[in-house]
Amino acid sequence: MKTKILLVILCAGILFSCRPTLYIPSSTDAQKQEVLVTGRKLYVKNCSSCHNLHFPKEYNAERWAIKLDQMQPKAKISNEDKQLILQFLTSQP
Repeated sequence: MKTKILLVILCAGILFSCRPTLYIPSSTDAQKQEVLVTGRKLYVKNCSSCHNLHFPKEYNAERWAIKLDQMQPKAKISNEDKQLILQFLTSQP
């Protein structure tokens, strides 16, 4: 019985570690890096409380702007925070 439980835990751990992770921004410009990291934090904090996060590459910049306009009232985020989130979502190379 213990062997089966350990096997299930091991399999779950392997599957969990294989899932894709959310893009972590990287820039040589320190100011831009700070903006992107702040946008990422705001995205995770405000958007994951209601639903699973979408990966930045799921939508183009125009579609992200539309999505954020739709979600802004529900997430109760400011225009400034919305812009930071948009910059993060559209910055991935």
